[in-house]
Amino acid sequence: MALLSTTAAAQKGPLGWFPLQVGARWVYEHEAKTGSRGKPDVDRWTTEETITHRIDVPDGVVVLREVMQEARSTQQFSRAQQGNSQGYLSSRDREPYLVHGDCVYVTGGGWDAEMQRLRPDYRQCLSENRLSPDFCFPLQVGRTWGNIDIPWQVQPARKGVASFLLPPYAEAYHIFSSHFGSGGWMDVWFQKGVGRGSALHP
Repeated sequence: MALLSTTAAAQKGPLGWFPLQVGARWVYEHEAKTGSRGKPDVDRWTTEETITHRIDVPDGVVVLREVMQEARSTQQFSRAQQGNSQGYLSSRDREPYLVHGDCVYVTGGGWDAEMQRLRPDYRQCLSENRLSPDFCFPLQVGRTWGNIDIPWQVQPARKGVASFLLPPYAEAYHIFSSHFGSGGWMDVWFQKGVGRGSALHP
């Protein structure tokens, strides 16, 4: 009976939604657009993400990942443009995950690789609920999380926003932040057991 209860709990928590077992692998295709509507610059690249280690810490489980990148740019981006798009996403994708309660965080510099522990200032922010998780499970329309800087809400896809999704992902959950960075917004789609895609809008 205890085994069944544990299994049921795992299916409702992050690990039942987001495969973070060692060896799990995803391939993501990225597209970033800059410039004007009449003369857009488009940068496309592919990354392969593999879960390499899981480390138990007092605040949950830290999940380490390795990212291999294959650039496939269709336009010649300046260094500044690369830093704003591909550079930002690629560096963020290399940060470890923290599974804390029902939520998954990208640690964003909060992991001390040498000491194999979360940094004290990061743990303090976590305990004071000052960090915004990337995902909180189970996903359901209307659920919210985050902080004043990056608030998230699970909502139905806005008209036309999800039109580029492939048919197998038509039922993906739409997670939306109306305040991201300097006044922009961010759309994230999450398919249970598959992964996530995102679009950042200025």
